[in-house]
Amino acid sequence: MTGRLQALRRVHPVLLLIGAVLALFAILAALPWLLMAAPGAAGAIYFARKHKPTLPVRHFLRSRGAGLTLIAGITSALVFSALNAAFAHTLLLAIPLAALALGGIFITIEVIEEHLMKPIMQLVPAGQQDALSGFLSGSPAAASGGTADLSGLDPATIAQAIKGRVIGQDAAVDQSVSLIFRRARLRRPAKPVCTLLYVGATGAGKTELAKAIAETMFGGRLIRVDCAEYTVPHSTQRLIGSPPGYLGSTEGGWLCREIGRVRTGVLLFDEIEKAHPDVMTTIMSLLDEARITEQSTNATYSATGFVIVLTSNAAANDIASIIKASPEESPERAGRVKDALRSAGFKPEVLARVDSVMPFGELSRAAAAEIVGLFLQRYAADVGLEIRSVDAALLIDLITKREALAGYGVREVVRLVESAVVDGLLEARDAGYRTVAISIEGDAVRVAGVA
Repeated sequence: MTGRLQALRRVHPVLLLIGAVLALFAILAALPWLLMAAPGAAGAIYFARKHKPTLPVRHFLRSRGAGLTLIAGITSALVFSALNAAFAHTLLLAIPLAALALGGIFITIEVIEEHLMKPIMQLVPAGQQDALSGFLSGSPAAASGGTADLSGLDPATIAQAIKGRVIGQDAAVDQSVSLIFRRARLRRPAKPVCTLLYVGATGAGKTELAKAIAETMFGGRLIRVDCAEYTVPHSTQRLIGSPPGYLGSTEGGWLCREIGRVRTGVLLFDEIEKAHPDVMTTIMSLLDEARITEQSTNATYSATGFVIVLTSNAAANDIASIIKASPEESPERAGRVKDALRSAGFKPEVLARVDSVMPFGELSRAAAAEIVGLFLQRYAADVGLEIRSVDAALLIDLITKREALAGYGVREVVRLVESAVVDGLLEARDAGYRTVAISIEGDAVRVAGVA
């Protein structure tokens, strides 16, 4: 083994010498080509530097610049070769060399003008460049919000459709629709479309109105935050993410990501009075400036395309008394409603950021009758039947039971209707009937098939 190592050591200088001689011959052989390529490469660097004076020369010795220098050098060598062939009267060689040189010149100009081999930022869509620039700089830019385009909708038609779903709250429906259309046309920068606060009796249709607005005006785009699930301080992390370095910080904030994904629609904070005060503090910037910052990434999301709806059952009894005393909308009534909300714990700075506070009164008997009829027909349609007639006694009985449980609102009406008729509807369908008549006999509800 020692002998072999000694032999290699003796051969090693010889190999180096042979390699150096070969390299010298290669340089000498390539020297004419290098000399011919040098003017083109130098000219390309000069013109590229002139085209982009803010970039240093070393930029052209990396990535795109290396390719540019190589192409320009080959082009320059082709030009000299074509000229030599032309002077030697070898036209069959001069013509194709000249054609290749012209092609090289064209490609060189395209690269300098950035028509070829564009920078990566130019390949990113315009709407995404701000976010990428912010990320690269270490301070993410605000995610651009959507635009609430309601230009193809008719306010009267929308209001009528919503009133078919939200019974007995015509004033709140009209006021909401009118305000949303007006603010959407203004397209205020750094503001949500509008912020609405629905207050009053439970089960009066507050949440249903928010859902109806989302379906009729925004194609069903609804982000719902059930504030009963956000009653402790750390629950804000579910909305805006955990601080960097904490468990779950890589997942981001659910609300921030939903706003970025949906971009325009209805953002509903249901039963806002149940949320922890830290949650209200967190969303304050949403109500005022239509933006929310994700704690884990420091990225800001825009909610300029959203109608923000807050619902609350706070001070429901006081608000019901105010509505009974002042049925018509007036500044005095609005002031008394806000006073009741402040007494119930609403902060003045929250109320100041709300565009309109809309009190929902308790449902009248006529409204309750409409709701009963609506759900009777809905359950029948779900089963696949048509209702021919309904006894007035049944309506009176259901409404009377509902009034005895007035604090539960429309939800109790739905339960009463379901328990009263659904079993009978299913039996009628199983018996082969397609039409039924509903009556009440004593305390029992009878669903009879009609031939």
